[in-house]
Amino acid sequence: MKSAVTKQNVNVEEYLDLESKSRRKHEFIDGDVLLMAGASRRHSKIASNIGGELFGQLKGTDCEVHYGDLSIRVRPTHYVYGDFSVFCGEPEIEKYKDAETLLNPRVVFEVLSRSTEARDRGEKAQDYRQLASLTDYFFVSQDKISVEHYVRQNDNSWKLIEYRELDDEIRLSGIKCTLKVKDIYNGVELPKLRLVECLQATILN
Repeated sequence: MKSAVTKQNVNVEEYLDLESKSRRKHEFIDGDVLLMAGASRRHSKIASNIGGELFGQLKGTDCEVHYGDLSIRVRPTHYVYGDFSVFCGEPEIEKYKDAETLLNPRVVFEVLSRSTEARDRGEKAQDYRQLASLTDYFFVSQDKISVEHYVRQNDNSWKLIEYRELDDEIRLSGIKCTLKVKDIYNGVELPKLRLVECLQATILN
């Protein structure tokens, strides 16, 4: 999702007050308030596919799945939204009026957009890695079959596992889930796939 700075030099309390009253989502980075714009149809479809799989597999467990409507505090002055977050056990919640912020996500998914990919991979990823509760975070492409899975190791380093085939399976040992790449991209029309199909049709004709 695209984001744009709407206010600057705002403190945390002012941001939380704004967010508690707003119908639209904003992130907060060191005094800057960033408006989160709407997502593409592919973005929404991929997020829905991931959510459906997680909701189904975690039903009846002590883990909860939340779409991108629950903010995450990654640093004292950094409040962000993932496309999906999962926490298990007792949630640590910061409350301000009607706004609630999660402090202890275990898993976070980001569906990448061209306008925000650099920030997602940069500052936002660095922030996620600082969360002691986080065991896994993901970058999922909406333009090609590509899932990047970052897994926390025992020494607190992060291991990257990449999935680029529809038959690949993703194992999340921290929440005892298995996701299939083909389920993540089910019903999603990818630009590069459409291009390949057009080229194949041209060759055949």
